[in-house]
Amino acid sequence: MGKWCNSIADFCDYKRETVAIAMNCLDRFMSTPSGHQEILLDRNLYQLAAMTAMYSSVKVHEKEVMDTNLVSRLSQGVHTTATIEAMEIKMLTAIQWKVNPPTPMSFTRLIINNDLVSDYYLLSPLEKETIMDVTRIQIELTVIEYDFSSFNGSSIAFACMLNAFDSCCSDDNGMFLANFETTMRNVLLVVDDEECIQDLRVVIYARMNDGNDDNSVHQKKVLNKRPLATTNKDLSSADIITTVGNNNSFHSSPRTVV
Repeated sequence: MGKWCNSIADFCDYKRETVAIAMNCLDRFMSTPSGHQEILLDRNLYQLAAMTAMYSSVKVHEKEVMDTNLVSRLSQGVHTTATIEAMEIKMLTAIQWKVNPPTPMSFTRLIINNDLVSDYYLLSPLEKETIMDVTRIQIELTVIEYDFSSFNGSSIAFACMLNAFDSCCSDDNGMFLANFETTMRNVLLVVDDEECIQDLRVVIYARMNDGNDDNSVHQKKVLNKRPLATTNKDLSSADIITTVGNNNSFHSSPRTVV
């Protein structure tokens, strides 16, 4: 469902961070009694909840929203506008209307744009942009991997940024990275121990190299340590189905969602 949301976001020119917010809301909803007991083990209801999370996140965080009729058509009519709206109320009530969670990218922007690393390394605009891009690519990979959902957003951002700095910045004596890691651990109040962050870095880096391949045994072992207006684009469901359906990277969900 995360991959499906990414495809919709790319076609509609939404931010990938909106997908991260949707998955965050979905995970928190699934951990509540109403989500865990009523939704989690029902395939169709889970798909409905994921689509509704995306719909709600777009409505809150994007300039152009998706109409419920469009969402219904994307489900091939399996989910009606009434069931989508009912699921939205159920989800928002369960997560107490907390639809603006801190995402890993929000932590990354806070660190880079507020020059929290300037005491140790003077970043040029190009270096900032490069580090942001490399960090973002890693973060987007973690959004659609369920195993990463047990980590705090700050820890994900921390590990991805360390990988980005390690790859993009020259640091012959290694002092900058060590100082940055110590300082950011205190600023972000990272609760995970040093070994856990290091393991997280390794897994994320491996995911970048593996692409969409399944996790290796080593990666699994590491991760198991952790306990309504329409869009101005005038989109039709047929347009989206045709466009994202022809994309080789598009992953469909069987039975219901195209």
